[in-house]
Amino acid sequence: MGMGRMEMELDYAEDATERRRVLEVEKEDTEELRQKYKDYVDKEKAIAKALEDLRANFYCELCDKQYQKHQEFDNHINSYDHAHKQRLKDLKQREFARNVSSRSRKDEKKQEKALRRLHELAEQRKQAECVYVVVGAPRTLGHSEEETGGVFLCPWKAEGGQCISLPFDLYDETRSIGTQTFQTFKAGQGLGASVVSWRDSIVACAPWQHWNVLDRNEEEAQKTPVGGCFVAQLQNGDRTEYSPCRDNKMSQFYERNHFRDDRRYCEAGFSSVVTQAGELVLGAPGGYYFVGLLARAPIADIISSYRPSTLLWHVPTQFTYDQSHLQYYDGYQGYSVAVGNFDGNPNTTEYVFGAPTWSWTLGAVEILDSYHQMLHRLHGEQMASYFGHSVAVTDVNGDGRHDLLVGAPLYMESRADRKLAEVGRVYLFLQTRGARMLGAPNLLLTGTQLYGRFGSAIAPLGDLNRDGYNDVAVAAPCGGPSGQGQVLVYLGQSEGLNPSPSQVLDSPFPTGSGFGFSLRGATDIDDNGYPDLLVGAYGASKVVVYRAQPVVMVTVQLMVQDSLNPAVKTCVLSQTKTPVSCFNIQMCVGATGHNIPEKLHLNAELQLDRQKPRQGRRVLLLDSQQAGTILNLDLRGRHNPNCSTATAFLRDEADFRDKLSPIVLSFSVSLPPEKDGGAPALVLHGNTHVQEQTRIILDCGDDDLCVPQLQLTASVKGSPLLIGADNVLELQMDAANEGEGAYEAELTVYLPPGAHYMRAVSNMEGFERLICNQKKENETKVVLCELGNPMKSNAQIEVMMWVSVEKLEEAGEQVSFLLQIRSKNSQNPNSEMVELDVPVRAVAHVELRGNSFPASLVVAAEEGNGQNSSDSWGPKVEHTYELHNNGPGAVSGLRLNLYLPSQSQPSDLLYILDIHPQGGLQCASQPSPNPLQLEWRLPTPSPSPAHHKRDRRQAVLPEEKQPSRLQDPILVSCDSAPCTVVQCELQEMARGQRVMVTVLALLSRPILQERPLDQFVLQSHAWFNVSSFPYSVPALSLPSGEALVQTQLLRVSEEREIPMWWVLVGVLGGLLLLTFLILAMWKVGFFKRNRPPLEEDDEEE
Repeated sequence: MGMGRMEMELDYAEDATERRRVLEVEKEDTEELRQKYKDYVDKEKAIAKALEDLRANFYCELCDKQYQKHQEFDNHINSYDHAHKQRLKDLKQREFARNVSSRSRKDEKKQEKALRRLHELAEQRKQAECVYVVVGAPRTLGHSEEETGGVFLCPWKAEGGQCISLPFDLYDETRSIGTQTFQTFKAGQGLGASVVSWRDSIVACAPWQHWNVLDRNEEEAQKTPVGGCFVAQLQNGDRTEYSPCRDNKMSQFYERNHFRDDRRYCEAGFSSVVTQAGELVLGAPGGYYFVGLLARAPIADIISSYRPSTLLWHVPTQFTYDQSHLQYYDGYQGYSVAVGNFDGNPNTTEYVFGAPTWSWTLGAVEILDSYHQMLHRLHGEQMASYFGHSVAVTDVNGDGRHDLLVGAPLYMESRADRKLAEVGRVYLFLQTRGARMLGAPNLLLTGTQLYGRFGSAIAPLGDLNRDGYNDVAVAAPCGGPSGQGQVLVYLGQSEGLNPSPSQVLDSPFPTGSGFGFSLRGATDIDDNGYPDLLVGAYGASKVVVYRAQPVVMVTVQLMVQDSLNPAVKTCVLSQTKTPVSCFNIQMCVGATGHNIPEKLHLNAELQLDRQKPRQGRRVLLLDSQQAGTILNLDLRGRHNPNCSTATAFLRDEADFRDKLSPIVLSFSVSLPPEKDGGAPALVLHGNTHVQEQTRIILDCGDDDLCVPQLQLTASVKGSPLLIGADNVLELQMDAANEGEGAYEAELTVYLPPGAHYMRAVSNMEGFERLICNQKKENETKVVLCELGNPMKSNAQIEVMMWVSVEKLEEAGEQVSFLLQIRSKNSQNPNSEMVELDVPVRAVAHVELRGNSFPASLVVAAEEGNGQNSSDSWGPKVEHTYELHNNGPGAVSGLRLNLYLPSQSQPSDLLYILDIHPQGGLQCASQPSPNPLQLEWRLPTPSPSPAHHKRDRRQAVLPEEKQPSRLQDPILVSCDSAPCTVVQCELQEMARGQRVMVTVLALLSRPILQERPLDQFVLQSHAWFNVSSFPYSVPALSLPSGEALVQTQLLRVSEEREIPMWWVLVGVLGGLLLLTFLILAMWKVGFFKRNRPPLEEDDEEE
């Protein structure tokens, strides 16, 4: 993409010519030596050419044969073989002539019409002085719908305009000279891949234009992309072609010479640039089998040496540069080109070209002087990063020397996850005074978007903001939020470039547009005195023009007194009539700039104590009692400083706490928003924001510096802490200040994990209940209690704080409280740290209770007359033992032992049938229960009369009919009978957990029958202990205990039924008594009723 104002370029060219004349006078001696060397080379070439011409007299180009004698040459010319090849060549030429003559007259008229239109456009441009943008479109369809490429000329006008396609000869061509036929192929040539302009000439290159040479011997050079450029002169409409790599050598010639000097794949014009003097510099990365070369020639000489009648001609002033060293193989020299000054002489031009695959893809950039002597070579830092893909030259630090920027769009950086990310990088090399070598890069700009190709294109922008430093645009055509392309603008400064982009231009087109594939800047298109930027998006077939806005350089000043005295109150608040301490604030704004309006409107904002929250600001404006205000400023004339004054006041000391930190005031200016909501027409730059500060005068002596001497002692009540308990500690602290006032003094208590602040009191008058707040600092809970602002000299304060502590399972053997008095003073602000260690202990209260079901059992003296084995046992007796952990802690290693009298012989009274643990207990007994393997069930009641008698009232027989008296109860325990031992274990028992074990036993009926008058007390015994606690802290005590369970076995005689006549006599006696009672009540009138009088009775009366 090329563009520019031709008049400006003419001025640049004239200046360059004048400088070159001065340079030629200054370097006469050096030039003489170089001229001698050049003459020697020219003489050597002249001798070689004379020898070649001499040999050419006996050389047959058609047959490619060389003869030493005239007679041999004549015999060959008259031979049949030579005549046959000559006829074949003549036939090919006649066939080509017929093809040329068959071209459509319509296409010729179309081309003539385009030329006439171009002439008219040139005349209009000369009259209207319009600026045009030249846009290359290498995939434009030409005739026969082939992609020949094209170039468009787009006018820049206020009313808009339509782009015009520049006419070029896009047809394949064939020319014959002697025995050789030259051919050009323009389909797919990529016309417009690179375009540049100089004065009224536009150079558009087609790097993939193919070339071929045929001879009479049916040999050919092969169809290869030598590339070429077209020069369009807008003033006269002439067209010129330039292809530095065309040659007439055949393929066999290159094979015999091992492809030395093979320029058939040059792709000349892949990159291009034109100097201010009008010299065209082309990069040909495919030259010499992709070693690459650099070709340059003045545009004026290209035009003057053009011969339309032939396709192969030579520009006398053309220079080419190439290398054959092994490091240059497949190096792609000329992939990018630029020009600048790097030898310390401002009157010479040096040439910069990139070789992104130099030295096995390491990449390099080389700088050559006008005689192609290498001045600098810069190496890439990473293989395959394509270092040298793009190059740009400009002065970014304002020292008058050109600096170099190199792009490596495939650079990969190593990220934190140790993975490589392809982000791209741009290297900035600064020229230093007095040094001719460029050292290590002074700045690295690295892309942020993965696969964004940052650094694919770099364009100098000129001085966008008029600060004296040139700025640069860097493209990432695959970057941006969605990969649609992005351009970043970096501002120059004295150190080089600001590493942070001042602007990021996102693509206005969808993904795949390649926004930023080409860039061009440093040209003022809209004539506002500021350079603009053009961005190409090949995927969208669009070019975006970003117009630079005029820059206003602003100077802002803010003046305020150094200190504020709260005791001096010279102002009064209008609403409350309260005297306050006040001070004046002076604000001044000045503006300068190029091409800015005479009258400038600005918005200014003043903020007081801006580092504090809005509700906690210590100074306010006197008029509005607000912490800030917005001013509307109008600058006129030469925009001399505009000054204004505001009055502010210091709030009462009781309204804020911070008296030590400075009071920061800020003043900033900005442009007012446009009425239509669009972007402002101007840009503010320079010192748009300024800050000043003042402070509050303190009562700290002559030096106004308070140095406190804070001391703290502490003790604790409520120790030790018990795991699982609701612990409450009372921290007793004595705070003292033996120095000067401590401002914003706070008692700081760092709580251990699991601790929670409850409340605090002190002995300060009026502050018995302290103001304390709990917050977090680095995941640690901290309690801050205010001790005064200031905490005055010789102050002594007693503080009691209550803290609850829980969740001590992982706390260890102790917890620590850290205590300190802190203040905001700059000197000796804090007291020594005090550490309170509180021990942590484990304890638990485990209760063992036993029960018998039933508690007592009454057995008749005759019971136990069982006839079978199942009837020999019963009734059932259950002994249950329950353990309950009342806490507060859990216990480990619980053991419970039960001792029960049991049957070891058939004559024993009690038979252990089963043991049933609950709640996780694991129990084992010795001996095992139910040794006789009884299948016991509750006996089914029989319908015998004896059974029903037990459900009715019974009467005791007369004493003379009863058996002998019952005996005193006999204690049956493990001391007097065989014993069953039950051992139970529990791994861990939590707080509140309950466990239970039940022992089921049966009584022996035969034993009861044998001893009808004996009563028994069945007694079992249990005890438990705990081996440890599940905590890594000492235990206060280990729980243990025991319990007894007794079942009373009582005996009674069998009772007989009550006689029936007793029942009849009792019933009749009751009836007779009821009759007498009724007669007595009747006699006394109990059954007489007095009715209330009726209404009729009242009327009769």
